[in-house]
Amino acid sequence: MKHQYNLFAVASVCMAIVVLGCQSQDPFVQASQSMVPETPVQPKTGIYMQGYALTDFAEPPQPVADYFAEEAGTVHFPYYADGLLTFAVKVPEAELVSLWMNVQAGDEPDLMHRYLQTDWYWLTYRVPEKAVIRYHFNIKKHQDERYTLRDPRNPSVSANAPYESLWSSEAGASLGRLEYLEVPYDIPGREKPAGYAPPANRKLLIYVPPAYDDNPEERYPVIYMQDGQNAWDSGTANYGGWKTDRVMNQLIGQNKIRKAIVVSIFNTNYRSDEYAGAGFAAAGRQGGQRSGEIAAYYRDWVISVLKPSIDNRYRTLPDASNTGVLGSSYGGTVAIYWSLSRPDIFGFAGSLSYAPGDEVHLDGGMTSLCRDTYLPAIESQQGTYPRIWLDCGLNGLDKTLSPFVSALDQVLQQGHYTPGPDYHFELFSGADHNEAAWYRRLPAILEYLLHP
Repeated sequence: MKHQYNLFAVASVCMAIVVLGCQSQDPFVQASQSMVPETPVQPKTGIYMQGYALTDFAEPPQPVADYFAEEAGTVHFPYYADGLLTFAVKVPEAELVSLWMNVQAGDEPDLMHRYLQTDWYWLTYRVPEKAVIRYHFNIKKHQDERYTLRDPRNPSVSANAPYESLWSSEAGASLGRLEYLEVPYDIPGREKPAGYAPPANRKLLIYVPPAYDDNPEERYPVIYMQDGQNAWDSGTANYGGWKTDRVMNQLIGQNKIRKAIVVSIFNTNYRSDEYAGAGFAAAGRQGGQRSGEIAAYYRDWVISVLKPSIDNRYRTLPDASNTGVLGSSYGGTVAIYWSLSRPDIFGFAGSLSYAPGDEVHLDGGMTSLCRDTYLPAIESQQGTYPRIWLDCGLNGLDKTLSPFVSALDQVLQQGHYTPGPDYHFELFSGADHNEAAWYRRLPAILEYLLHP
């Protein structure tokens, strides 16, 4: 139930992509600080992957030039038309600006052209019909100041750390995108529990559904997903990750689910307490009271800080029926904890390979809280019961957990729930306790929770 994750050290530079006056833990910033800054060189021909080529244009495409002159209009960067892709970035007081792309066969970035006497820099390339490019800008200012920069005008990032800017010729109508954010991890006016010293910011990868920019009146449900660094189709994630982006794109394209925004929250060194602390407290574990306070702080931060920020930044449907939580292992404990303790906020939940925080007594930990506290409270307040998907595998660690998950199923069915459109319980033969197994179950879970 406890996963080991490599965490990045706190960096000292705040990324331009997130306008937050706080210390940054952005892995992209850290990656750029850890390497010797690249020295821009004159572009060379023949150093790109097949199908890619740098043009010798002396001027940018006319729509781009018009945008540089007026800084108004609907041009989106990178600008793509007729097989030509133009990168552009505005950097005041720069001495040199260069562009690095993963399609460059060599390691040297391309020096970008300055447009007239403006602060705009650009380059235009020929690209193949189906192109996917990771890239960033290298900036050198006077007094030898150097740094790397994601594209401020393209929010899309890759699923792999350090989450570089990403452009795809197929993005937009058929594919969603990932965006990287950091949000200060503080609740105004409330101190953190004693001895609880998590990073200053919480890292997020956010899935924005296809055609989001094309339909400005459309609003979307939101799923808050745990263990965010493992949620996506990433080579840096455990077991290749949940591939939630791939699954969402496919199911949306097949009209099997509603379009939705997925907010994946990266875990920290305090994962166990943040996720299962309420269960630890109910089980009477040593230090359980503090663990419970940490779990409550994390939940309340999502409710009072993160959710309002997401609702303000994106076009969401903010009511409880359109707000859900999804997680596995102790992340599955979070899903049960948040949805049943705050059904006024979280109206649906997906709990995979649930672990109660008391893996000795079948009805202990979070399961006892559901039976004795949360379900009676919903009934007495005549509240709305959240929709729940609960499951577990029957191999490896999941085989050990399955009796505890079955015990929770009994508590839920005794406390209101009946299998059907509002409650699903299932044990999966052959499924172990890892992201590969959860990925295989994810399509069915999303079809259930986001049914059109």
